[in-house]
Amino acid sequence: MSKSLPLVKFPPKTLIHRFGSSNTSPSTALLRFPIQGWTINRSQKEGWAIVGDAEGRRLAVETLLSRHRIYPLPSSPGPFPFLSTITPSSTSTESDPASTLSSYKPIRHLAFSRPPTTGEFTDFTARYGSLQEEDKLSFLQTLNSLDPIPTTEDIKRVSSLMKIEKLLDLPRVSLSSGQTRRARIASALLTKPLLLILEDPMAGLDVNSRKEVSDILGKLNDKGDIRIVLVLRGKGNEELPEWITNIAQVKNGQVWIGNKEEYQNSHTEPTQSQLDEVKENAKDMKTDGIPLIQLRNISVSYGEGARPVLKDVSWTIREGEKWHLIGANGSGKTTLLSLILGHHPRSFSLPSSSLELFSKPRRELPTAILRTLIGHTSPEMFASFPRGMGLSAYSAIGSGFEGVFSRRNISSTQKERILSLLEQVKDLLQPTSLSGLKSNEQKQVHVDVREIALRQFSHFTPSQQGLLLFLRAIVGIPRLLILDEPSQGVDEIIWERCKMILQNEWKNTERGKRMATIVVSHYEDEVPWKKGQGKVLKLDQGVATVE
Repeated sequence: MSKSLPLVKFPPKTLIHRFGSSNTSPSTALLRFPIQGWTINRSQKEGWAIVGDAEGRRLAVETLLSRHRIYPLPSSPGPFPFLSTITPSSTSTESDPASTLSSYKPIRHLAFSRPPTTGEFTDFTARYGSLQEEDKLSFLQTLNSLDPIPTTEDIKRVSSLMKIEKLLDLPRVSLSSGQTRRARIASALLTKPLLLILEDPMAGLDVNSRKEVSDILGKLNDKGDIRIVLVLRGKGNEELPEWITNIAQVKNGQVWIGNKEEYQNSHTEPTQSQLDEVKENAKDMKTDGIPLIQLRNISVSYGEGARPVLKDVSWTIREGEKWHLIGANGSGKTTLLSLILGHHPRSFSLPSSSLELFSKPRRELPTAILRTLIGHTSPEMFASFPRGMGLSAYSAIGSGFEGVFSRRNISSTQKERILSLLEQVKDLLQPTSLSGLKSNEQKQVHVDVREIALRQFSHFTPSQQGLLLFLRAIVGIPRLLILDEPSQGVDEIIWERCKMILQNEWKNTERGKRMATIVVSHYEDEVPWKKGQGKVLKLDQGVATVE
């Protein structure tokens, strides 16, 4: 019976090569599978996660999407046995997903770090003010534009499943990062794929939402109509959902296949001595700097007061302080940051006794000046940054001096600063044509930092673009640095380098020592300072407390 055929079946010691390559040697293979190969079953109850280094995860996903050559090619019915039995003329019951596959992709890949395809700048602050006409498209209208158009019953079912019923009538641009993630998963489910590959679907979600979404995906996977494969960054064993039973780990091109218990037994947890460093680190905290931002008893509501978002929030941010802003999705973090950034219309009307930005009311501080004082990066900025203007890496980073989104004249001193930052990360900005080389071969390739600087921003990978936008945020050594979900969509090795650069900035430059930093993240290990070296502001249903 075709239904008992596996979705994926790679034979023992399968090698993965690029299409067009005539070489079949293991030494030149992109991926090398173990003796048991790789089988993803459709009929059995199993849950899969792909982990390992960033390059390995990418290649594994591309292999599942048939973008590389499999050697030796498995005998009939091939590497995707069940899918090979499905044709557009399949005659099956309406409840069987195969009956409507003529318009669907049976294997669907959903990555959350990809920028829009238009390449144009989009105003990510539009959610706070008037919306452009094209931004008013509601999420429900977006779902109704899918091909084929889902039924009203399917939309209701999936919206209820993902708990996004209240988002259907909202403009897409108004959704937060966490809400957008849920919405995109719902859209993917409506296309009814047989194999759904999700890259870090829980990133950007608070702890409770992560568990909730994980449970939803687990129930869908266990039901058997759809097999879900999670692609996860290494954050420790606690990030593996309970329903995951099998692991495909890729390191340096070598694939390891095994069950979750075997995988977890091979990883160790932090030692007690590492945790005991917290008290020592707390001695380095700065608490006597000049106040940069002062909020006093600020309340913000939407819908003519029907929906309170911030309730009597008070917060003082001083020079040199490091703050970790936490809170559940929808707790008010985005609104709070929008006041500090000067994006929110309310920031103009609040009296100076309630909101002071660098010792001035917002209405007395020109936007052009404010942008030079604050470095900022976020998932919304990543998505909206212009990619159709031909900006080079050099120009993209340089736009951070004035906080704009276009080319600006750059002084010789600023040019040196840009090249200095690029010099520290040039090994991470290799052209994609070099990504298939072995690590020892990559080290032999000379990468001129000026060539990297002149490459178009849009020609870098999404992860590399995230790195360039991080450099854009810090290039001017701003008085206040706001990193909103900074490692979302960025490879682990790149984010570790970003943290190292920040540590050097804080330690080695006088302006860096005075720079205040706010990091928004649902993961403690993403914060770029050691435990005890910073403070925590927690938002819970609009109420702020310092922890």
